[in-house]
Amino acid sequence: MKLLIIYCGGSIPPRPDPFSVTFDDTFAERFLRHLINEEGYCNGCGALCDHCRDTYGIDFTSDIADIIQLPSVLPYYLDDPVELLGGELPPHEATVAINVHQEVLLALPELASRAGSRVLVAPSEAPGWVSRWARGEVRKACRKLEMGCAFPKPFCSLPFGIHPAVDEFMEHFRIGYPRLHLELGDGYIREARVLRSAPCGNTYYVAFNLKGAPLDASVAEVVAKYWHSFPCVASMEVDRELGETVLHMGGFMHYRAVQEALAEAGVEVELPSSPALARLSS
Repeated sequence: MKLLIIYCGGSIPPRPDPFSVTFDDTFAERFLRHLINEEGYCNGCGALCDHCRDTYGIDFTSDIADIIQLPSVLPYYLDDPVELLGGELPPHEATVAINVHQEVLLALPELASRAGSRVLVAPSEAPGWVSRWARGEVRKACRKLEMGCAFPKPFCSLPFGIHPAVDEFMEHFRIGYPRLHLELGDGYIREARVLRSAPCGNTYYVAFNLKGAPLDASVAEVVAKYWHSFPCVASMEVDRELGETVLHMGGFMHYRAVQEALAEAGVEVELPSSPALARLSS
């Protein structure tokens, strides 16, 4: 599956035009560095690093059709978003748009479909990335084009079952809502393997540090320590739709992934949750 990644990024001037919109590329850069398994990307273990990521075959460099980086500062209203994208997109099967101008996002279904894309994913790592209105318009356009689309908030909340093409995207790149497999010892986790990671790669760091963690509710302290240490870069601003910060949602995703993996291994443990999780699951 060939992937096209589009994001706004680059340096932001100290005094941008007051009639412009600025875009941060911190998450986009982390997503890209994870997908190509950039050397030194995960350095949390320092000198103790045993290169655990390399055992997973994470490098998807050959599956990236192209990366389109748009300016980090754009006018509120674009004269021609299609021209900004270059008129035509390169052939690809999956499109990920990270923190792009709303008018660019609205133009993407038609352009991406013409290039062969079957799925469009536009995550939100902060409340203002994709408006409710834009989601509705893009969904309508994608339905007409028989494309799958998803707007996970955060990206690691992307679940299976939205659309076959979205599922294929998740399976191919092994990203979305985290999944783990645990091997248990006598009262502790002997080994943790990642089946599907958060798109930033945080799940691999959490899994590595789960080895030796206890089989009780205090395992949440291990998850929290290493998920924060990677770190998650989602927004700490409370999102009105979620009733929670996007960053905290990333943490709850990892708590739930560990809880589910423990349950599959026959251990029932209640880990921290949020009403927002139930709303996402419904």
